[in-house]
Amino acid sequence: MDHKKKSFFLSASLFAVLFIIFACASQQVAPVSAEPEIQPQPQIQQVAQVQEKTPEPVVESKPKSLYEQDVKPLTPVECARCHYSVFSQIKNDGGKHQLECTFCHKKFHAYNPIKQNWNEIMPKCQECHGLYHGEKVTNCAECHSKPHAPKNQMTMSEDLATACSDCHGAVSQELQNNPSKHTQVACSMCHHDKHGYIPSCAECHKPHTLSHTEDKECMACHPVHMPLNISYPQTVSNDVCGGCHQAVYDKLSNSTSKHRTVACAACHTKHKYIPQCQECHGQPHGEVVLKKFPDCLACHGDVHDLPSGK
Repeated sequence: MDHKKKSFFLSASLFAVLFIIFACASQQVAPVSAEPEIQPQPQIQQVAQVQEKTPEPVVESKPKSLYEQDVKPLTPVECARCHYSVFSQIKNDGGKHQLECTFCHKKFHAYNPIKQNWNEIMPKCQECHGLYHGEKVTNCAECHSKPHAPKNQMTMSEDLATACSDCHGAVSQELQNNPSKHTQVACSMCHHDKHGYIPSCAECHKPHTLSHTEDKECMACHPVHMPLNISYPQTVSNDVCGGCHQAVYDKLSNSTSKHRTVACAACHTKHKYIPQCQECHGQPHGEVVLKKFPDCLACHGDVHDLPSGK
């Protein structure tokens, strides 16, 4: 019985194997895709490629010695790098001295402490300016202590104070032709700080009114170097006149007459000018009265405080 089962099992297995082989052999296999045909490429013109050149080895050249080099003279910019403080003075306050350095300094870096040749190598002011202040003042550096900024911080030295008129002749002539206390004062008393210093009037003088706070208000009437040659606009207020003429100003201010409302400058069109009553009032009385009383103030008393109220 066992032998029959075993034979049957072997027969079935063999049949199954044969069936599988037969099925695989009869099955259609999908065709394998062919490789893409290589299309012939168009012939490319050969371009000559520039081959990278192999860098040549750097040959270190021997540096030139000092005296084989072509050395150029210093330029003003190069001067400024070492002499920066001098350059800054000329830049900020040099005025007409804003020149090329070598315009004045023909010799430089030539000082010899043994020879003490400072005066020999330094430029002379007279080479360009001559005796600018005449033969009285020849030591330029005494006043122009900073030659690179010659008009900056000029001290008022004794020599300079005696030579003001050499440059300021018109001012000196004004003082002499219009005598005042300013004529008796030395220039250095007002311009004491440095050359070009303009003092404020308030340093010596009190203002006519508290409203006067600027020098231009003083100089509107009083030219500085001829202060008694007074001129004023017709719009000047009475309190300004009262600064010198206090008694008259007080009397007019307290008066009840119509003159109280009149500006001083309306009658006194020029300083110290005394007008005649007829200039405003014409002939207010008849011939008989005027002949007997030719002086108006004989009856009307004080022009700044008329008793008649007119």
